[in-house]
Amino acid sequence: MKAYVVEPDGTAKDLDGRTIFFSFERFKNEVCQRGHCFVCGATLSNRFNSEHVFPNWLLRHCGIHDETLNLPNGAEARYSTYKISCCQECNGLLAYIYETPISKVVMGGYDSLLEYLRSGGHEKVCGWLSLIFLKVHLKDFRNRISPDHRKDNGMIGDQYELSELHHIHAVARAATAGVQIDRDVYGTLVILQLDASKKETPFDYADNLAGRTLLIQIKDIALIYVLDDCGATGGMLSEKLKKLPHPISAIQLREVYARHLTANIHIKKSPKFRTEFFGPDKKPRITVDLPVLEIYDYEPSIFGRMFAGALGNLAEGIIVDGRSGKEALEIIATGRVSFLFDEEGEVRNANMEEGD
Repeated sequence: MKAYVVEPDGTAKDLDGRTIFFSFERFKNEVCQRGHCFVCGATLSNRFNSEHVFPNWLLRHCGIHDETLNLPNGAEARYSTYKISCCQECNGLLAYIYETPISKVVMGGYDSLLEYLRSGGHEKVCGWLSLIFLKVHLKDFRNRISPDHRKDNGMIGDQYELSELHHIHAVARAATAGVQIDRDVYGTLVILQLDASKKETPFDYADNLAGRTLLIQIKDIALIYVLDDCGATGGMLSEKLKKLPHPISAIQLREVYARHLTANIHIKKSPKFRTEFFGPDKKPRITVDLPVLEIYDYEPSIFGRMFAGALGNLAEGIIVDGRSGKEALEIIATGRVSFLFDEEGEVRNANMEEGD
């Protein structure tokens, strides 16, 4: 029988000292603020190396090592240097569990990914997406609110509500600690095929911590993942999004992402996740209590703000009612503009540049 020790703060370890579960306080103080290894919790040492926020194989596959990403503070950073601290052992473990199998599947393209999901890879992909989301937001504890070093306004991560990120951390590292995850814990996963020949860049990423949703595009593959809805948004949007443009444009893809993000925000009671030790062998697992699904009355302006905020550098090429730039975004922010559907609810052509 496996034995575990639960420390006064709620952290659980096995008898070899391996951390099975990080308490919220330990996650906040050690992983987020002090930069300990986000997988095992080890303190910084010469046994540390750097873990790419976006994995090295992905940067190589998309040819973006020397490209830059836009940070929340308005600064830019090269993808190749955008990293967080991780001990060497855990770095290798993450490569073995996630990066090696996922890279082979993704580099095979859309059909390869679909086959992987059909053959049992769904949970692995969801765990990998949770890992990327986690690393993106842990990095913000090293990104200044103001890129001007003369202004000591603290770090972007200091403003985060961390309870949701604590759960995502538990899911992302579960496989490294032998923690099982109930199927009900996983969120809504959407896979879309893109016409990569028409994309200016082979890679794109967007996420929102408040709505726990991400979008990642890798050549001809787009993945949208709602991390903590336990599948609810998929049901909420199944009728609305049962038919989409094909191929789907970059702007339309951002709208699909924004609609999932908005749906998650409209859920009244979030699922309650916990790590427990189950069965005669006391195996650790992450499980969930699912409340009755209750949804707030739909508020178009919430969708509008999410959509406008998700457009990023695509906004400059958008025309709405003959207006562009900031004025177009203000119209989109009302929530009454769609690039997916026309006024009759019919699917728009992917080449349409104007919303209704």
